[in-house]
Amino acid sequence: MKRFLALGLAALAAAGFLTASASSDDAGTKVWRVTIENLTPAGPGAPGSQPLSPPLFVVHSKRADVWSVGGIASHVVAAIAEDANNAPAESALASAKGIRDVFTGEGGPIPSGTSRTYTVETRGKYSRLSVLTMLVNTNDAFTGLDSLRLRGKGRTLYRMAYDAGSERNNELEAFIPGPCCGNPFVRDPEGALIQAHPGLAGVGDLDPAVYGWTEPAAKITIERVS
Repeated sequence: MKRFLALGLAALAAAGFLTASASSDDAGTKVWRVTIENLTPAGPGAPGSQPLSPPLFVVHSKRADVWSVGGIASHVVAAIAEDANNAPAESALASAKGIRDVFTGEGGPIPSGTSRTYTVETRGKYSRLSVLTMLVNTNDAFTGLDSLRLRGKGRTLYRMAYDAGSERNNELEAFIPGPCCGNPFVRDPEGALIQAHPGLAGVGDLDPAVYGWTEPAAKITIERVS
């Protein structure tokens, strides 16, 4: 009987019906090291032309979508892009379908020309990572990742700045939260879509020679740790 049982199990395995060991790695927790480097110019001195706000990390499945180019910025995305305010996203996304984890990276803003490293964990179907971080000396510019599937040993990506489309690019000090201006939570609403940011145009108070940048705005390196 034992001989026949062993033969039967071997046949099932050969036919592909016993897949637990093959899929155990996919179902297990994977740990990733995520490094965000701010590539914007030094500007007027520390913290640089465009410091990046403390990034929001969202680990999710393919059924969840935090932001997408060509889409409308949700109120939680707009809060980050306009005021570096991650609290609404942390609250709303924590209980949303398809979300495994949402958190703000520790260490504060990332000054121009510097980098900061974070740890992210994925598991099973929750293998996608979205990231948002504001270019704080703007009306509503941000950069990050959109539903990137983490697999293999990792990868390096160069990311451009995006315009959330939720606030007009008036470039006026009264509407910008960063160290150049210090005016958070003051809005000039706009109903546009998320798209590539055109950069500073010099139409308001900000000098593009001081606060402008060339693309890409950030370099994001992802490495699998375990």
